[in-house]
Amino acid sequence: MSIRSVMLSAAVVAATLCASGCATISKWKQEHREASLHRKEEDEAAAAHADPQAYQDTKRRMAQRNAQLRSLQAALARRGDADSLAASALFSRAFQGYSSTASLDLATRAVAAAPARTDLAFMQLQLCETAPQCDPAPLESHLLQLDPQNGVVWTYVLMRADRAKDPAARATAFYGLAQARRIDLYWNQIVSHMVAAGAGTAGFDSNAALTQVIGIEATFALAFDPIAKLCLVPGLQPEMLDPCRQIAAAFRQGDTAVVEAYGSSLALHLWPAGSPERAEVAAERRRLRYRVELMNRNKTKLNSTQATRTLAGLVGHYPTEQTTYRAFYQQLGLNPDPPDNWKDPLPGG
Repeated sequence: MSIRSVMLSAAVVAATLCASGCATISKWKQEHREASLHRKEEDEAAAAHADPQAYQDTKRRMAQRNAQLRSLQAALARRGDADSLAASALFSRAFQGYSSTASLDLATRAVAAAPARTDLAFMQLQLCETAPQCDPAPLESHLLQLDPQNGVVWTYVLMRADRAKDPAARATAFYGLAQARRIDLYWNQIVSHMVAAGAGTAGFDSNAALTQVIGIEATFALAFDPIAKLCLVPGLQPEMLDPCRQIAAAFRQGDTAVVEAYGSSLALHLWPAGSPERAEVAAERRRLRYRVELMNRNKTKLNSTQATRTLAGLVGHYPTEQTTYRAFYQQLGLNPDPPDNWKDPLPGG
């Protein structure tokens, strides 16, 4: 399952870059998508020229896969239970894009069927935040009521305030985010429930369903740049330092590797050299870089069908992406922690 390995590495790089002041995630995604489409066009042209028959066979398999995905999405929508509706909403997003209301309608029905589920409320919010016609405010309020210690809602509010250049709204979102205990994307709950809903339908086993769900979820991203504008500026005012450190701590407690990576990168700039807090952050980042290297060194093992099946069986039993992957590495006979003699390419950073 190469899709997850590639995207996790890219996500960690993106998080690290954003902590030092990159463009907004939305802009980065647009540029990345355009570059990817351009490369795809070039690759397809080269493949068609090199081996026309193989190219046509590949195109035919892709068309069959897309037809399977549409069948899966339709079958899930007909079931009507919360998980099936939510999974249908995600799969609908895969081939209908950002502008379609179909995904939002399905997600709304899923939340109505299980209004106390934080993972479904967040999925609905994710879809809404990427749809220009959707008003996210009621959905944000609902998720805050369900999980007031999760600051993910405030990241969206801060992004809109930053775009609108609204100082009052920006301050409200910033201090709301500073009160959060963690930044959770409910990754494990969403992935495990959606895979369970999709597996065994329309020719999708748990491996295929896992790859699809993880791939779609990876297209959603938080906007880190508005935080960097407030917390990573020269001469940060003393009254801003503590809230920024609190925000970094909340990200470091997040339930995905990319969120944790951003928090540690942010904290690295907010604690002085030689402090215990800086040393703790450096150790976190050393561990993260080691796991990225571990992933790159063991691509064949990690991308095998059996490994994907192992991962699918683990997701529902652990609370975070990080703990899931720790168990995943251990089951594959890999040590998830850097040995003492491992040479960090960026020691202390």
